[in-house]
Amino acid sequence: MIRAVLFDVGDTLILGHPKYWLWPILEAKGIAHQADLKRLPQAIQDAYAHYSDHHMSATDEATALSFWRAFHREVMNGIGLGAYADEVADYLREHWQSPHIWPLTPGAKEVLGELKSLGFKLGVVSNWDWTLPGVLRATGLADFFDYVGVSALEGVAKPDPRFFQIVLGHLGVEPQQAIHVGDSEDDIAGARAAGVRPILFDPYRQNPNAVGDLAWVIEYATGRVDWL
Repeated sequence: MIRAVLFDVGDTLILGHPKYWLWPILEAKGIAHQADLKRLPQAIQDAYAHYSDHHMSATDEATALSFWRAFHREVMNGIGLGAYADEVADYLREHWQSPHIWPLTPGAKEVLGELKSLGFKLGVVSNWDWTLPGVLRATGLADFFDYVGVSALEGVAKPDPRFFQIVLGHLGVEPQQAIHVGDSEDDIAGARAAGVRPILFDPYRQNPNAVGDLAWVIEYATGRVDWL
């Protein structure tokens, strides 16, 4: 019997692709047409790889906001907009608690609300820095969760199963009573190692082996469907 649903955040509840959070800003500033779209995939890969490797050090506000500023500058430089990198990075740092820079995955609030109303314990298991609790408050997601696990604040990151064990301990739920929804191999490997059933999710619906609609999670958690 499933009692808890765990969620990753980036590219699970919040869309991480720059076209959803960066492009509206570039368009508003009238510079989107200057971006080199051919370089975008590599720019994204490099920036997120650096984030993954170093985010655990961002355990306070000043360090985290400086870290995000460097992340945004790296993306801007990567797509050939280095001349505007400081301006855009400063804007994003100043507005880091504004919901418009954290676009939600379609159905995120509705699905979390339904799961909550059905009595499921809800937890976050996310490789993120100090800012995550503030981001969840800004986007209106914070109140859905019974516990928010942030790797930089817990001192352990996915795929380490200890991260899942920490969150499950706070929820008072056994591993076999939980499922975890996430977009990466670290989500899948970490959940399995902890004894939690993983659900691979792809908000962009490009992976045929992944769930593409968060509403399916409700169907699975309630036993209305067995599997894909």
